[in-house]
Amino acid sequence: MRTAAISEWLQPIEPYTASPAQPHASPNCPACGSADAVVHRRIYRHCTACATIWVPARRHFDYDDHYPAQRGHHDPTIAHCKQVTLQSWLQQLGDPLAGTRVLEVGFGGGATLTWMQQQGATVFGQEPVAANRAAAIKGGIPAVQVKAELRDFTGQIFDLVLYLDAFEHVLDPEAHLYRFGTLCRPGSRAMLVLPVADSYSRRIMQSWWPHDIEDHWVFYSTRGLTGLWRDFGWRLASTFSPRKYLSALTIARHLEMKTRLRLPVGALKNAGVWLNFGERGLIFEKL
Repeated sequence: MRTAAISEWLQPIEPYTASPAQPHASPNCPACGSADAVVHRRIYRHCTACATIWVPARRHFDYDDHYPAQRGHHDPTIAHCKQVTLQSWLQQLGDPLAGTRVLEVGFGGGATLTWMQQQGATVFGQEPVAANRAAAIKGGIPAVQVKAELRDFTGQIFDLVLYLDAFEHVLDPEAHLYRFGTLCRPGSRAMLVLPVADSYSRRIMQSWWPHDIEDHWVFYSTRGLTGLWRDFGWRLASTFSPRKYLSALTIARHLEMKTRLRLPVGALKNAGVWLNFGERGLIFEKL
C-alpha cells in the first residue's frame, strides 16, 4: 500500500510501449506482473500492488568492455573491499564454503570468485562482460567454469548461488529464474544482496539515492521479490542487513555518476568504511 509521502510525488500512469530493441520489455511490474502502476518524473514506474519501482528506459544500458573501468571492477582496493564484505555476508549462511559448488551471477572483476576458491569452494561464474571474464580467468578461475550466459551451465548443479548487486540488472527475471531453477536441487540456497525500493534511505534521499544510477533498471520491493522467487519454487529462509566495506574510491565513483563531476580521491583511496544505503540481503532455499 502506498504511503502518503509516496502518493504526493507520484503522478497518474502514462502509456509505455516496448521498442524493438527491448523485445522482452513489458509495461507490467517485473516482480508481480501487475499492470497497475503510477509514474513519477516521466520515467519511474511504481507498482501499486507490490511497491516495486522500475525504469523501462534503462533496459537499453550497454554493458560493454568500458563498463568495468567505469565501475572500478579491476581496482585492487575495490577488490579487497568486496572480499572483506563477502566474508561478512557469508556468515549469515552458517556453513563453510569448503566442498561446496558455488555459482556467482554477475561477478564483476572476479575478486569474490578468487576468494571463495581460496576457501575451498569449487566456483563458477556467469558474467556478460568479456573483460570481466578475462580478469577472472587471469585471477586463477578455470576458463571452463566462467561463462557468458546462464544457459552455458546446463547440466551443472550448484549448492549456492550468489547475486551480489546483480539481480537488479537481470532484464527478464522470469525467464532467468526458470532456467536458474534447473541448476539447483532441493535444499540449494541463493543469496541476494540488492538495493530495495522499500528502504528508508530511498524514501529520504530520492533522486540522490546512490543506487539510482543508469545501469539499475529495477528496484524490487522485498514483498515483490519474495513473491517472484516463491512463484519459481523458492522460499525465503532469512534476511539480513548487508553492510558493505566501501573504499573512498567506490564512494567517489558513485558520486561521479550522480554529479557528472570527476572527484579526486588521492591519499584517501585506500580508506574504507562500513555502510548500507538501502540494500537488503535475502537468502532463499529451493523447495
